[in-house]
Amino acid sequence: MSTTTVGARSDAIELLTSHHREVEQLWSRIQAAHERGAEVQQDEAQALIRLLSQHDAIETQLLYPELRKLGDQGREKSDHSLQEHQKVRDLLKEVDKGDVRDEATFRTLAECMQEVQHHVQEEESQIFPMLRDGCSPERLMDLGEKMATAMKTAPTHPHPMTPDSKAGATIAGAVSGVVDRAKDALRGGDR
Repeated sequence: MSTTTVGARSDAIELLTSHHREVEQLWSRIQAAHERGAEVQQDEAQALIRLLSQHDAIETQLLYPELRKLGDQGREKSDHSLQEHQKVRDLLKEVDKGDVRDEATFRTLAECMQEVQHHVQEEESQIFPMLRDGCSPERLMDLGEKMATAMKTAPTHPHPMTPDSKAGATIAGAVSGVVDRAKDALRGGDR
């Protein structure tokens, strides 16, 4: 799986929305295989874990600190979203340790994806409009470019102990990203 590219330049909202659609497509393929009784492909599950982990990292490092700048409502939405991210990280860590072809692991992934779907709906209906209203197009473009750059080094596996602060998430994400990529290379990219 390749990371989504939305043209030469995307603003932050376009980039994150494209990730949401890619996550939905991966989950649909995984669910369809499971419902057919076909063996769910572990590589697709790992692609989903990778994308969700990277997406989590860039939102924690860049999106939510920006949202916090938009006043009390922005801070409340940021805090709420970070709580949701933590729950997803915890569930995703369990999936990452297991094998999605195992029924218990698949159920944990399904629970995780319910949380993700709820979070995506809130982000797209509440947070993104707030950002469009509160940030200039230039700021959203700059943020999108920073997110695209951060995706290249973001962690590829969930890290539930990641701090929610911008500085903490950036430092932890950089270290975790290097470690994750080294482990992925040693494992042949399958985990």
